[in-house]
Amino acid sequence: MFNIIFKAEKDFNHIPNKLIRLHNDYNFANDAVAYGDFSKTNIFIGENNSGKSRFLRLLYAASYHVMSSGVFKDFCHQIKQLYRSKKFDCVQSNLYTFNDIYEKTNISTAQTYGVNYFFESLKTHAKIFKQSNRFYIPVLRGFKDYKKIINIKLKTFLDSTTSIQNKDSIHHYISLLNLETTGLEDFDIYREIIAQEYFNDKKTSLKNILTGGRLYQEIKSMLLGTESQRTLINNFQTFLHDKFFSEYSTVQLIPNEQEKVLYVKIGEEERPIYDWGDGTQQIIIIFYSLYIHKDEEDNVFFIEEPEMYLHPGILRKFIEVLNSEIFKNHQYFITSHSNIILDTSADSNIDMSIFKFKKVKKQQKEEFAEFMIEQCNNGDVSLLNELGVRNSSVFLSNCSIWVEGITDRLYIKHFIDLYEKKNLGKSKLRENLDFTFIEYGGGNLSHFNFDYTNSSDSINAQYINNRIFLVADNDNTTPSSAKGQRKERLKKVLGENFYELPVLEIENIITQETLKNVLMKQNPNKEKMICQKFSKEKNFAKKKLGKYIDDLFVGEIKKYAGESGTIKNKVEFCKTVIGEITDYDMLSDFAKDLTQKVYAFIENNN
Repeated sequence: MFNIIFKAEKDFNHIPNKLIRLHNDYNFANDAVAYGDFSKTNIFIGENNSGKSRFLRLLYAASYHVMSSGVFKDFCHQIKQLYRSKKFDCVQSNLYTFNDIYEKTNISTAQTYGVNYFFESLKTHAKIFKQSNRFYIPVLRGFKDYKKIINIKLKTFLDSTTSIQNKDSIHHYISLLNLETTGLEDFDIYREIIAQEYFNDKKTSLKNILTGGRLYQEIKSMLLGTESQRTLINNFQTFLHDKFFSEYSTVQLIPNEQEKVLYVKIGEEERPIYDWGDGTQQIIIIFYSLYIHKDEEDNVFFIEEPEMYLHPGILRKFIEVLNSEIFKNHQYFITSHSNIILDTSADSNIDMSIFKFKKVKKQQKEEFAEFMIEQCNNGDVSLLNELGVRNSSVFLSNCSIWVEGITDRLYIKHFIDLYEKKNLGKSKLRENLDFTFIEYGGGNLSHFNFDYTNSSDSINAQYINNRIFLVADNDNTTPSSAKGQRKERLKKVLGENFYELPVLEIENIITQETLKNVLMKQNPNKEKMICQKFSKEKNFAKKKLGKYIDDLFVGEIKKYAGESGTIKNKVEFCKTVIGEITDYDMLSDFAKDLTQKVYAFIENNN
């Protein structure tokens, strides 16, 4: 099982020599001369036309050398013995270390002996990846009854032809005659197409392209072959039953000699394989190829989009079985658009590497790679973005608005509603789908971290919802205070998605006119006196609103301040405010700015 691969410009016996890219259009991150670090299972993801399938086929067909992790350690040790004066970074990944060694012993020096020794050491440790060890499984389209169609075409042609009069007809007749003589059971039209379109009909590539088109002939030969071959097919049937069809009594693969078609019996149902669902066909085709080679070493399977036709639950099982002990000798390279496959990478028992493909624009007159390959961490949320996965795909909100408490949520929700009514061309946002509120309870914010670091002392908010807009009260905090320092950290992590209110807390965001109307509403028969108090401009943006009101109306209206000086009954006060503000233009400039920022964030994440 190899970990890194590389390609030399010349045979190792030729000096000077250098390492080159597998293909000029592909550039590994950091302009590496080698490719890796590969694992047992390697997933290629990216948008359509990002180059991942093309690179998969390149790995299947190209010539290059490989090294396993164990062999690479020996190679690294040997190089270090020669260059005791140089410090190589062997703490990093194998790929990083390989490139570091190559740069320091070859590219950056003019020592002929060093260059020679580097390639001599590669010659000793690396090996050519044999074509016979590679198996390519294209996107499977399911079995089609090509043989019946071709037979009908052949019969129709022969019945309608009384004489052969032109060259084209002669060639057509001979090709059909040859086809009939050879036996249609050996004819795999899909494999022929794949070989022609992707590999220019190379015979070495054709042999190990696995489409299932010859499954009838192969299983028939095995069942008529040696005892070990018959046992292998029987064991494979048991394997299919135990891993994928355990709710049925039996699974049998039966070559029908009369129709020259593979019949499949699952439970009590027996019918041609092409009459079963495409997902069932796909499982049989892929795992047959894996199973018959399970005891061989160094085999690598290149599989395109196995999620086609598979239910998400079956796809998860598919990946788990690929990585089970029974296939311990196999290595896989898989292209995918499925977040289900990414999800399985979180399983600590699965040795999986993930590579993100991006298409980049070529610069004129410069040799820049058209496709960039970047290895990613299993928990990298950007991978889901590459696949176009949104939280609502699994009925989770696409983004979250973090607020201190219930009244913050009620105010902002009402402000958004007014904003949408004011701007009829704007989309109507759906709470709990397009967005959701999370109340973090003021001081409890210190228990969360908002980057991707994992700590037993805090809760990682990114795994609650990875698209976060956080609203924090101003609270008149000073930069040197613990709360002030926490805000600075949040600003660095969340950037524009951190919003500190320009007022003390959310209640202070209302206008003076709204405050006056609320107080009059909650204090009947005091309207005239309240209006007089507000006859002049008041500034309460950074003041504790409950205490401010009580100081303004000493004993003249009901008390508003709680122990901290803020509004005592916040929910009741909030509901009265919301009842009074019936139009977006009644909001303060502060409230309008907050509303537009929140709306834009939600809109950008939907």
